[in-house]
Amino acid sequence: MCSSSVEPLRTAWLFLGEHALFVQVTLAVAVLLTTYYLGRIAPCIHEICSTSASRDYIVSPAKSPDSETTFDKLSNGTNSDNADIHCYAPATGQFLGVVHASTPDEIDCAVAAAADAQRAWAETSFSERRAVLRSLMRFILNHGREICRIAALDSGKTLVDAQLGEILVTVEKIRWTLKHGEQALRPSRRPTNLLLSYKRNTVHYEPMGVIAALVSWNYPFHNMMGPIISALFTGNAIVVKVSEQTAWSSAWFLDVARGALEAHGHDARVIQMVACWPKAAAHITSHPHIRHITFIGSQSVARHVAASAAKTLTPVVAELGGKDPFIVLDSAPPADLPRIVEIILRGTFQAAGQNCIGIERVIAAAGHYDKLVEMLASRVQALRLGPDADVGAMISKQSFDRLEALIADAVTHGARLLAGGKRYTHPDYPKGHYFQPTLLVDVSPDMEIAQQECFGPVLTLLRAPSSSPEDVLAIANAPDFGLGASVHGSERDPSMAPILRGLKAGMVAVNDFAVYYAAQLPFGGVAGSGYGRFAGEEGLRGICNLKSVCEDRFAWLGIRTAIPRPVQYPVASQDKGWQFAQGVIEVGYGGLWTKTKGLRKIVDNM
Repeated sequence: MCSSSVEPLRTAWLFLGEHALFVQVTLAVAVLLTTYYLGRIAPCIHEICSTSASRDYIVSPAKSPDSETTFDKLSNGTNSDNADIHCYAPATGQFLGVVHASTPDEIDCAVAAAADAQRAWAETSFSERRAVLRSLMRFILNHGREICRIAALDSGKTLVDAQLGEILVTVEKIRWTLKHGEQALRPSRRPTNLLLSYKRNTVHYEPMGVIAALVSWNYPFHNMMGPIISALFTGNAIVVKVSEQTAWSSAWFLDVARGALEAHGHDARVIQMVACWPKAAAHITSHPHIRHITFIGSQSVARHVAASAAKTLTPVVAELGGKDPFIVLDSAPPADLPRIVEIILRGTFQAAGQNCIGIERVIAAAGHYDKLVEMLASRVQALRLGPDADVGAMISKQSFDRLEALIADAVTHGARLLAGGKRYTHPDYPKGHYFQPTLLVDVSPDMEIAQQECFGPVLTLLRAPSSSPEDVLAIANAPDFGLGASVHGSERDPSMAPILRGLKAGMVAVNDFAVYYAAQLPFGGVAGSGYGRFAGEEGLRGICNLKSVCEDRFAWLGIRTAIPRPVQYPVASQDKGWQFAQGVIEVGYGGLWTKTKGLRKIVDNM
């Protein structure tokens, strides 16, 4: 080998010798980084590869609506215990079908069937549960348009609104559960103390049995699937009481959920659906074999649910809507206003404003208020109504009188109505339940419309005197609700942190809207918006029995708890027993000198 070819090798060898420590550290860092990123990537690769465990299945198509028969949905049956539920499309008034209203005896049968099936389901592994959810995910992705069509027919929303509010959030919940559910439900280690240092403490999350969910009509597919996904992954069975307003679509969605179980050979009775009138619903909430209830609905109904559940001491999570503020501070860059306007429009008029975390109030500081009014006025005035337009129908005409009265009252007290404000008879769908997209500005915090939840396509603007925390929070926290909130402004604005801390809300989005829901953070509110949480780790663990387990860490060495002689029954000497117990407490919890004295007391009184 010529000297010219050897020289580079000699140089490299000398470098390695002179910089051995540097090379070792570099290699160690490289190994650590490689291990870290492989650890991050491996679960993703595993999840992608594991999709082969999913299975296709078929669900019989839903019946198409009767184009000839129309009916006002307010006359939906007779609302009596024995009447069947007649279902109509809110956007067109078309007849959809008849759903049998469950009786108390039938509810008992549903709970019993769920309990019977749950015993085997509770023994399934997380891997088996993931396979079922993967098949459900696969069905949703392959049949998304059909799901949206059925949900839109029964609830009145547009297909775009259904895609965002029914499909997107449901598949994200499945994805999160597949990726993070097992970690959330693994036994968690808990710290111990000096006196019990020989013990190992864990908390186990075990299935409750049969749980129930009473869900609302505004998102019939997602509101039904959300509790089902969590119930299945935690090993529970579930009885879903669906709204009589959307019973037609819910019956088909039940087949979708059950199909995933059947595709893997599991008992589909783990999932039960009940559609009934309010009186029969009380039989569910007071049922002695229901172990947990999730309720989504109004404050007035929640009080009945809580009182009924109290008869059997059944825990309840209540999500009761809100009066969510959307706050725009002066520190928000003017160039950001077009983006903010788009968020306001989507957050207000999605599903005709029938969103528990929809934007109910825009609170703008003086610096941006007039510009926002100008930008929003033309946009709201241009919104179109219809099943295939911008804003869909409301579920029924029941709230029209209330909305019109709130708007009229606000105008009487000084608010300006720039768009909408009343019900709308659609020329193509005269039996549809439409309310004009409404823009109401110069609303003051003391007006009724600023205090009550509208739950409709109504956008209200309130002016904050300044961006100070005091001015903003006085308006934002005025109503007796506390579900979600949004704050828009510079992250360096000194007002931002105190506003975030001071908001009466269970969830807050900074420079965004409602993203906490899509991120699977714990969902729920405070004050009049309810209590408890679903979604995220807290939601999964909330429908489990928490079992605290304390074990011997060194049992193989024979190290176990033994009752010391001074405190054994019968106690030979109260004084020695007292001194000994005091010594134990001082050793466990005192400072160094106190520990020393405590140890002496233990020795002297043995």
